[in-house]
Amino acid sequence: MTKLKVERISTDDEIGRAIHEKIVCDYCQSYVLVGDERTCIPEQYLQFADEIQNFEVKNDDIWVASYPKTGTTWTQEMVWMIANNLDFEGGKEPLGSRFPFFEVSTLFDQKKVYTAIELKEDEYNLNSVEFAAKQKSPRFIKTHLPFSLLPDQIKNGTKSPKIIYVWRNPKDTCVSYYHHGTLFQGWRTDLETFAEIFMADKAMYGSYWKNIFGYWEHRNSPNILFIKYEDMKTNLPSVIRQVAKFLEKDLTDEQIELLTKHLSFESMKNNPSVNFETYLERLRRSNFVVKDGSFIRTGVVGKYKEELSPEIVKKLDEWIKKNVTGTSFEQEYNFNL
Repeated sequence: MTKLKVERISTDDEIGRAIHEKIVCDYCQSYVLVGDERTCIPEQYLQFADEIQNFEVKNDDIWVASYPKTGTTWTQEMVWMIANNLDFEGGKEPLGSRFPFFEVSTLFDQKKVYTAIELKEDEYNLNSVEFAAKQKSPRFIKTHLPFSLLPDQIKNGTKSPKIIYVWRNPKDTCVSYYHHGTLFQGWRTDLETFAEIFMADKAMYGSYWKNIFGYWEHRNSPNILFIKYEDMKTNLPSVIRQVAKFLEKDLTDEQIELLTKHLSFESMKNNPSVNFETYLERLRRSNFVVKDGSFIRTGVVGKYKEELSPEIVKKLDEWIKKNVTGTSFEQEYNFNL
């Protein structure tokens, strides 16, 4: 078993101080940098690192992987529906039960949060890795972990589950992630400070680019499929067909039309099994959330233009070019977004 490198985040620089003062809270008291890629993640991760590394993967697992706020929930619902022959009745069960979040227990002190929002013990599981393991096959598993921190059996090719990786342009990702963190994670930072943290690879889950590139390196593996949020926005039926083919499912034109309607922005926003409104309401009642907002916000491509200053947009553009130019990913990236 490989021992993970672990490094504490210094408060000697501006980014470290911002994390210490504006990101950590009573439910997530410190972040660490783990592994060779120095992935920034809450320290709670270390309690589950061995379980994650040694997780028993199954070849018929279906994983959705992504950097946070890139269309993950949308993709999960699409994948689950396709794999389960558009079982809309079964889809009324909360997405978190049908398609568990593999490492959610590593992100905050769950017992503290769940006690604060008055969840009963039978309403949650303190070990999300164990919960995912106990799912009936084929198991559906969501993760934001970079490829370098996935279970060993995936990394060494011993097991080959299907992995659908969804990505989104980083400027919209940054803005969406900021709103998510201030709503669900107790972040107290402003957007422009968060953008600096994001570009410094110190947001929760670390580097946006290392997350994408880690999976991109394996894009030619038959068990990995890349899809893009912006493609889902412009031509969802086409992406549905692409995913269905990958999952070896035949959908009729009528089924594709039905699923397209089910996955529309308005449908997703009003669907209690995917919109997390019940959980968010509990957070509000406990005063954990002190601002208005919703899990599914606008879904608009290019929304960052309304929220980020021209100076920060310019910095992001330079950061994007620095990371993408000259890589095999360059042809995939639309610099005009």
